[in-house]
Amino acid sequence: MRESGLFESVFVPPCPNDSGSALGTAIDAQWFYTATAAIDWDVYAGEKFVEDIVPDPNRYETRPLVAAEVARYLEQGNIIGWARGRYEMGPRALGNRSILAAPFTAETTVRLNTIKQREGYRPIAPIALESDAERWFVGAVHDPYMLFFNRVTSEELKAVTHVDGSARTQTVNREQNAGIADLLEAFREITGFSVLCNTSLNFNGRGFINTTSDLLEYGEKHGLDGYVINDTFVTPRKGVS
Repeated sequence: MRESGLFESVFVPPCPNDSGSALGTAIDAQWFYTATAAIDWDVYAGEKFVEDIVPDPNRYETRPLVAAEVARYLEQGNIIGWARGRYEMGPRALGNRSILAAPFTAETTVRLNTIKQREGYRPIAPIALESDAERWFVGAVHDPYMLFFNRVTSEELKAVTHVDGSARTQTVNREQNAGIADLLEAFREITGFSVLCNTSLNFNGRGFINTTSDLLEYGEKHGLDGYVINDTFVTPRKGVS
């Protein structure tokens, strides 16, 4: 429908499951009482991340967030939990509660699905810089809500390419999410690709992780290699388990 040319635009809300019912009910009530259905909303409408504890300095190294440092860490094969600002409306991680990794190997897909405790056939979605996305994907490419499937054009993006050659791509620009845009630009400087693996940062069957204590518990249990917590970058100290 989006690519047919029959419609000026096609919009699918970022919460196309039962979690959108409350919003729809509220809009319906607003229409009934005010005769207007228009609302102001943002996809990052959840609660702010709560730094309820300080990572143990004997176990973790903590320093200010520098996008280039995180990008290099990812390029080296590490997988991190990224928690900044308010969490997302709906079930998809869109760059505020995400597990991020480099997109180049099938082994990364296996490891991410192991971390997520889900079936090995499940695909991993890419997050891409909007201005570059058409270099790597063909189709309804520009999508800030990760709803449309595209054809992957690069054989190097093995971790985000499903068995049928497709990927459900989220595109990001600076106005939407400046922190992720900085990271993707820094990753492009190192690798030539402004694409990362992106899957949701949550306990299995539960909502997005929203406290430092839960984040560290999750990472220690499932094997994350580091964390971005608002404006800090946290990694385990070498030799400390």
